[in-house]
Amino acid sequence: MSLRDWYANRELLLTGVTSEAGRALLEKILRSFPNVKVYAILRARHGFNVDDRIKNIFLSPRFERLRQQEPNAIYRVKALEGNLLYDGLGTTKSDGELLRNVSVVLHAAGPCHVLFRFCKELPRLEAVVAFASIFQMESQPVDGSVALVRVPLLGPPVHEPMPGFVDVLKGSTALAVGAGLALGNSQFQAEIVPIDLAVNTLIAVARERATTAKSVETTTTTTIYNAVPIECTWGDLIKKGGRGNQKFTYPTFGLRGMTSIQPLYWILVLLFEWLPCAICDAILGQLGAKKRLLQEHRRVRNALRSLESISSRPWSVERNRVYLLHQRLAPLDQDAFPVVTEIDIESYVLCAAAAAKKHCVDESNIRLVKIFRLLFFFLVAAALFCTFLFYRYHVPAKHHRL
Repeated sequence: MSLRDWYANRELLLTGVTSEAGRALLEKILRSFPNVKVYAILRARHGFNVDDRIKNIFLSPRFERLRQQEPNAIYRVKALEGNLLYDGLGTTKSDGELLRNVSVVLHAAGPCHVLFRFCKELPRLEAVVAFASIFQMESQPVDGSVALVRVPLLGPPVHEPMPGFVDVLKGSTALAVGAGLALGNSQFQAEIVPIDLAVNTLIAVARERATTAKSVETTTTTTIYNAVPIECTWGDLIKKGGRGNQKFTYPTFGLRGMTSIQPLYWILVLLFEWLPCAICDAILGQLGAKKRLLQEHRRVRNALRSLESISSRPWSVERNRVYLLHQRLAPLDQDAFPVVTEIDIESYVLCAAAAAKKHCVDESNIRLVKIFRLLFFFLVAAALFCTFLFYRYHVPAKHHRL
């Protein structure tokens, strides 16, 4: 049975739909399974109720393809007010009754222990699958229908909803597009999983757990699926991203790449990233313009800092279970829901750089950085030229008089 046939007419519960992974998961499900009904647990925030937040998600660039193909898809999503830290997920009694028809729970962000307890009360539940970090392991025995898909770092998609799409600057994207220098060992495997492959893995695992949960070996433990990253080192990713860096230059100063020497890292960041941004902002302030480059520098630093726990050590995890999952998929599902695929790294980074420039970059910052780089180049060239003239004409003449 294909994934589309298995998911047909099901009612799903999704959590974490406001996260990057949750939005990607919601878009893929609604676009791939036209007869699925989705319940989304989220909180009202910043004056927006849950319905408003779902509408804002649908208006984001990530959902453009879905809006074109199925503009009424939003009506298949029922937003429920709740909180993953509270018993019963913080839902009302009437909303809790709606969830009794749910057969699959997909958890994209946040704590999961309360959710797992809640899921035991759902009479028609067949599978619970949650995203987890590479550091996380589920140690307590639970029902065999529960599985974790562990992901080190999420990266731009290979294919869907469009190649390389990003609308938020995360660490993996910041490194790939050459936004700044990162701390880590460039010789280690780049533990980046394209977000569309991660979402496909979650969807495929749910069907597999539902159909195998009654077997003897899976009834007392949570099954771990380690998502498959891109096949290259951090150094290869940086090197092959060179063409994208040149064509879609990110508006920051400094060096591009990665170093494992921490003192050198901080010196280079201070001298070649922070200092030029501080000087430029000081000049902008004197001209009465908005200071903006230090703010961009901090955004890039925060993004690249999220890489450090992953890029500074090798990770040896078993991924055979995901490769076997891919082999068990029907040929049509392998095309529509690939969990493993060959990736042209150079094209992958080029697409990500183009998307980052479109959705994550202020065009005025690009112009400012180009202007200040040109200005610094002329100042350095002028200083070198003046130094040359000084030593060429002044110093020899002085020595001659002596």
